[in-house]
Amino acid sequence: MTLRGVDWAVVLGGSAAGAAILAGCVAFGEDGPPLTYARLGLAVLAAAAAFVLDEPAAAAVDAVPATRRRRTVARTIAAGVPLAVWAVGAVALHWRNPSTPLAALLVEGAGVVAVAVAASAALRSAGWAEPGEAVAPAVAAAVLAALIFQPPPRSVPAFPVADGWAASTALWATVLVVSTVVLVGGSADPFHRVGGS
Repeated sequence: MTLRGVDWAVVLGGSAAGAAILAGCVAFGEDGPPLTYARLGLAVLAAAAAFVLDEPAAAAVDAVPATRRRRTVARTIAAGVPLAVWAVGAVALHWRNPSTPLAALLVEGAGVVAVAVAASAALRSAGWAEPGEAVAPAVAAAVLAALIFQPPPRSVPAFPVADGWAASTALWATVLVVSTVVLVGGSADPFHRVGGS
C-alpha cells in the first residue's frame, strides 16, 4: 500500500541515470569539480523524486484505512534514494577535488529534491493521481533553465560555480523549509463533511 505502491522502476531508473552522470563528473573532476554537469545529474534525480507520491491505483488506495499524511510519510522515504545518490556523488566529488563545497551541494540537492516532492504533493491535493508526470519535466526544465540563463538576482545565484555559495546555501535552506511546509499542507486528507447541513 505504501512503499509497495511507489513506481520503483522510475525512481530507481532515474536515480541510476543521475548516478551515471555524477560518476562521469567524478571521473573527470581532477582539475576542478564540473559543477554544471553535476547539476544535470541533480535535475534527473529531482525528476525521479517527483514520482514518489504517484497513486496509479488511487481509487483502491483511497479505500484503504490509512490517512494521506501517513501514506505521504511512507512514500517520502523513497525520495531518499535519489537524495542519497546526490549525497554520495557530492562526497565523491569532494574526495576527488577538496575544493568542492560539500555542505553547500548537500543543501542544494536537498532543496531541489524537496521542491519536486512538494510540487507533487500540491498537485496530488488538487486531485492529480499521478502528479509526477507533470512535475518531473517541469522541475528538470527549471533546473536546466537556471543553469543556462542564470536568472537574477546575481547576488543570490541558484547554482553558483565560483562564488556566492553562502547566499545560495541560505536560498536552498529556505526553499527546503518552504517545500516541507507545502508537503505537509498538501498531505492533509481532504475534508469530508459529516451529515447534512
